Amino acid sequence: MALNIRKNYLTKNRCYQAGAVCKKTGIQIHTIGTGQGTAQAVADYWNQVAVSACVHYCVDADAAGRVLQFLPENLRSWADAGWGNNHLITIEICESDNISYSGGAAYTVRNMEKFKADILRGYRTAVELCAHICKQYGWNPQAKLANGMYLISSHAEGAAAGLSSNHADPDHVWRRFGLTMDGFRADVAKRMQTKPELKEGRKVRLTQDIAIRDGVSVKYRTAGYVKYTELSASAKKKARRIAGNKARLKKNTLVEILERKTAWDGTVWIRVKSGWLPVAKDGKYRVREK
Repeated sequence: MALNIRKNYLTKNRCYQAGAVCKKTGIQIHTIGTGQGTAQAVADYWNQVAVSACVHYCVDADAAGRVLQFLPENLRSWADAGWGNNHLITIEICESDNISYSGGAAYTVRNMEKFKADILRGYRTAVELCAHICKQYGWNPQAKLANGMYLISSHAEGAAAGLSSNHADPDHVWRRFGLTMDGFRADVAKRMQTKPELKEGRKVRLTQDIAIRDGVSVKYRTAGYVKYTELSASAKKKARRIAGNKARLKKNTLVEILERKTAWDGTVWIRVKSGWLPVAKDGKYRVREK
């Protein structure tokens, strides 16, 4: 599944306008609590001063991989009326337009097959999104924070710990299909361990800055460095100039693999338009799937 994150800042929402900033230490999972499957519908409704709620990301349940970003990650959200707002990146997962709520966490299902498909679709996209965020911050999705909460927790877990408002999400919709927060955290960890496919024609994204080399290092000769001043104008925009006029491709740069080689010491090298990059050794990767 390709993750498609699109910025859709809710500039008319009072939370966005408040612009309060706070440091993030983890992620909090919510589900929307209404019969709605599309993130865009949530965005359209929440983008007004009358709505006193806002999260960083909203996961679509109708289209796999679709995510809208409502707030920059550094801003404080209005999600759980408590600890989560002040410390966590908050994610709202749409549920389904095949259910109707009758009060609180009680709902009826009109079409169980479609409801299940929507919930599982949103769940899988949320796994991808959390894996993406954890990679960006260098977080372990199964770690615990200093206060004993998991780095990835739910609104319901926050409520049980007395840190969030009294909500049941996402348990009230997930439990029907055997989904749990422990399983979610494990799925995120598993997704982060997936090895990128390094073959010609594939595109991968750098997870750190990597110096561009003029070839592949061999046992008794280390490959030289590509000079920054020799890069094309377009390549310079994706690179940094470091000591000695060396060129280093920036983290998050998307590159196409033109050739792959494995060096004598097991290091995997790929050739891209601007030169060669050492991208993997001993099972540790410097690139990920795009």
